[in-house]
Amino acid sequence: MGEQLSPGKFRSLTNMKNSARISSMVALCLAFTPVGVEAGTVTFDGAGNRPLLLAISGPPVPVGDRITVGYFAGLTDAQIEADQVDPAFLESTFVAFGLGGAVGEGTGEPPVAGRFTFSTSATVEPPSPTFDAPSPPNNEQIYIWAFDSSNSPTDAAHQAIFTSTLPAWRWPTTDDGLTDKSISLDDSLSMLVGGSSPEAVFMAVIPEVPPWVLLGFGMIGLLLRGVQGRTNGGRSGS
Repeated sequence: MGEQLSPGKFRSLTNMKNSARISSMVALCLAFTPVGVEAGTVTFDGAGNRPLLLAISGPPVPVGDRITVGYFAGLTDAQIEADQVDPAFLESTFVAFGLGGAVGEGTGEPPVAGRFTFSTSATVEPPSPTFDAPSPPNNEQIYIWAFDSSNSPTDAAHQAIFTSTLPAWRWPTTDDGLTDKSISLDDSLSMLVGGSSPEAVFMAVIPEVPPWVLLGFGMIGLLLRGVQGRTNGGRSGS
């Protein structure tokens, strides 16, 4: 017959087993808890002296409208200005740095139109960066593309695109926080689309492509297809 345990010894042994089981579970959870991923960060402050307006005389850009941070791959500043009439094309070239932000973000409750403060992050170092650094003809400058839509620039009626030559407007090059950047709407800006004054930064109306231009492109396409068809027909008959 084995030794019978007294109630006190049984409870003590049970408590020891439970403690060991809990310790094992904690160790297992810690082993599989993901470690925070470091990333480069750009903080954009639009809550200073200059608000973001829809036009030179206002009103403020509505709360929730998007502000994106990135660059336009393969486009020079002159090409960006020329292509402002085609937001869909600009969107196809845009390389975003993180999720960006929105008007009203970081301004408290209720959020304030025309004002914002947000941070956006992306990994920039190997082996798996989520942001591809620009290469020529692009430079290392940070670009801001803001528009009066909470969805896509193709849904917007106004937009602003700008950058700056200030050293702070250069991309983070490491994920350890040592090269993170802080930029501001109060900085000296180079406006590609829209404008700025000492009092505000303002958007410009997205021009509509005239119907005759679309018709002209359509006619050119039909003519080219007709010429190609006649050429192919002549070759097959020879």
